Parts: sequence; structure tokens; C-alpha cells
Amino acid sequence: MILRNLLTAIMFTIGLSVFTLVHAQDNKMFDIAVTTMDGKSITLNDYVGKKPIYLKFWATWCQDCIKQMPHLQESYETFGKEVEIRAVNIGINDSAESISATQKEFSLTVPIVVDNSGKLAQSFNLVGTPFHILIDIDGNVVFKGNEASAHLDKTLKLLSASNSEILPKVAIEKLTPQPSLVSSTDKLTAIFFTATWCDWYLEESRPAMSENCVSGQQQANTLYQGASELNWLGVISHLWTGDKELAEYKNKYQIDYPLVIDSNDQEFVRFNVKDVPTLILLQDGKEVFRTSDFSDEKYLADAIIKLK
Repeated sequence: MILRNLLTAIMFTIGLSVFTLVHAQDNKMFDIAVTTMDGKSITLNDYVGKKPIYLKFWATWCQDCIKQMPHLQESYETFGKEVEIRAVNIGINDSAESISATQKEFSLTVPIVVDNSGKLAQSFNLVGTPFHILIDIDGNVVFKGNEASAHLDKTLKLLSASNSEILPKVAIEKLTPQPSLVSSTDKLTAIFFTATWCDWYLEESRPAMSENCVSGQQQANTLYQGASELNWLGVISHLWTGDKELAEYKNKYQIDYPLVIDSNDQEFVRFNVKDVPTLILLQDGKEVFRTSDFSDEKYLADAIIKLK
């Protein structure tokens, strides 16, 4: 009888391990690599089945993210042994120097990783920062939200106490392949990546970035007027942006070329755009020019003339 019970327990344990492994394999997000501050590559698969996970997506220029940093550090000090906590910098308009400065400012010891590919944020349908994700030990998302709320704290406490079985799952819509927003043509193609908020939101915290956003949009308009025969497309980041914001932005800058929201980040990820604004030129579908510096209008005009 004792032997039978022992075998049953062993088989049950093996069954749980297999379930966790299969579950992890079914969630491609667990395979997506992010980079630690010392350059190491890690994935969520390193922790699923071992510990619950708390991910906070953030950026150094995100005002609410910065306001929540003390909460994140306190959470790490309180629950860091029981829960794998990671501050995930989204890697947009950011740098290692800015991240290190934020670490120093708030005396952060919580581990920071960078989503260099943008694929982890994409897999969780990130639409704005800060963004909190809690995952139980079996790989189920049990919390998502933007606020450092009492609900977040309660869920985190339950996870740390291994009470994940009482937590309901939270649905994360799976990405489905979408046709490219960039039409296939033998014409020289100009793709201007930007965001509806980078001019005004960054005006005080990152004035140089804000000025570059304004200059970039103005130059894109000028370049279009002088080379409208090119295949032009404006790709707008979906962060904090819907149809209303798109219409207001288009009217604000009197944009005449096609402008679309990259609703699932597919073009930002596909072209590995990590700075807004960015102008990319394609010839026969291949990238032949890229810049995120709009301080020299003649440089851009010359580049287009050379490739036309």
C-alpha cells in the first residue's frame, strides 16, 4: 500500500511537470528572449514551473512609470524571494545610460531587462506603459493592468503565498498573422515611423526627443511634397493611440500621405524600429536607408534623390 501511494505521488509529480512543460511550449511568449543589463539573454521559460512571475513594462521617459518605481522596489523587497520580479524596459527611445540613471535615482535593486525585439510587449498586447503582468507558477496570466493598485498588491501577495489556485486566469488575446501594412511595389518606398504623443508628451522630460519628433514630421511632409511619386506610408505606434488620436495628429500636421496605426506592432517589430521618429527607405523590398536623426533636412533630401 505504501509503495502504491509512493508511485501515485511520483506519477502525479511527473504529470504536473509534463503539464507545465507542455503549457509553456504552447505559449510562445515564454520563448521570447529579453536582455539583462549585463548582456545576458533570458526567457520566461527560465521561471515558469518554478516560481510565479511579475513583469512591469516601463520606459524612463514614462512619467507614471517613474512615479511607480518606489512601489516596484518595495514589491521586490517584500516578495522578491517568492516571485520572480523583472522590470521590463520596452526599449523605445531609451538607452542603457537612461536606465542606469533611473536605477541610481531610485536605488533600484529589482532586476531590469530590456525587450530589444519588442516581441515580449507585443505578445502581451501592450498598449501603454506602465503595464503590470502577473503569471502564476503554471504559466497562467492572473493579472494585467496599468495601475499600481490594491488589486495588484493583493494578487502579488497571493502568488507569493502559493495561492495561485484561487486566482482566475486573465485572457491575453493571441496574435494572429496579419498582412503587411507596407504594400509590395517596385517603387522606392518611404516608411515614416512615429507616434502621436512623442512631440507633446516628451516636451518637458525629453525636450531633444520632442524637437526631433516635430522636425521629423515636418521633414516627412516636405519630402512627400517633393517626391509624392514614391510609395509613402506613415506608421503610427499603437501606444496610447486610437482612431481619435490618429485623426487629431493627422490634422495637426496636415499630413497628406497614408497614415495607419500599427495595431499589433507588427511593422515596428518587423523593421526593428526602436526610436520614433524613424524614416526607412526600401528598394525592391529591401532596406537601403534608415535614420532617426532629423537635424539635417538636406541629408534626407539628398538620400532620396540619390535613390530615386
